[in-house]
Amino acid sequence: MENPGAPIARAGLHRAPAGRLWMRLWLWGESAWRDFLYLILPAECVVCGREDQALCPACSAVLRQHTAEPFRAEQRADALVGVMGRSLLPVVAAGVYRDALAETILAFKNHGRTELAAPLSRAMSRAMSALLDSVDPPTTRMLVVVPVPSTGSGWRRRGYDPVAMILRAMEHEGRLPAQTAIMPLLGIKAKPPWRRRHQKGLGRAERRRNVRNTMKIRRRKLRHVWLRANPDEALVVVVDDVLTTGSTLQEAVKTLENTGLSVYAGVVLAAARAPEGGHELVPRERLE
Repeated sequence: MENPGAPIARAGLHRAPAGRLWMRLWLWGESAWRDFLYLILPAECVVCGREDQALCPACSAVLRQHTAEPFRAEQRADALVGVMGRSLLPVVAAGVYRDALAETILAFKNHGRTELAAPLSRAMSRAMSALLDSVDPPTTRMLVVVPVPSTGSGWRRRGYDPVAMILRAMEHEGRLPAQTAIMPLLGIKAKPPWRRRHQKGLGRAERRRNVRNTMKIRRRKLRHVWLRANPDEALVVVVDDVLTTGSTLQEAVKTLENTGLSVYAGVVLAAARAPEGGHELVPRERLE
């Protein structure tokens, strides 16, 4: 029996129907292939458990609603706030790490549900657009997007880099702003097995110690940046998936700035409360 209080699944009214015959045939074939895959490889909605859909229309609508209003999130990350409460790095988050957004990110990162890269990339694009809209005065400078890299153990466990995959999905769907270059400048330094610790479950101080001096610059990529863009004129933005204490973003920014690059801001999919408490949400502000 249907739940009368549940949201009604509707077609995407924001999309116009395909006008050309070849496009209608392409969409029909895509839908048929997806239905075939669900027949031989059954899947469930990662949020509500509905069969044969990675993210059902109702939960997809909830995800869009939860990421419709990106906000400034650095005040809840201790590592990104100075002693007097001054913001050390502006960070725009697409949403709060809870409910549908948290379930989708967890399934995408930890359970191999790579088909969720597309809806998550749309949430990330909304946060990126909000960041650029907040630039005062407006700018036409080149945007250099630097993803926070996955650790070696994370890459081996998943077989893919979540942030890099989301950025590729944004690029594939044409959701990156004009004059944008994705530059994977950062890498992770190798650690002996007995010194590897996962960030999850660590407190604020332990998280900072765990990521300190863990990143390096990929020198060949850095030379490519200097050839393609003037670092003094480009807006350099660091992108990550979830913001907690801000330790990872802080380490990424420090590593980039040690090479002479000036980081403008950070963008994340979701902002979570820091372990052991944190700051309250603050409304999005214009960047100076």
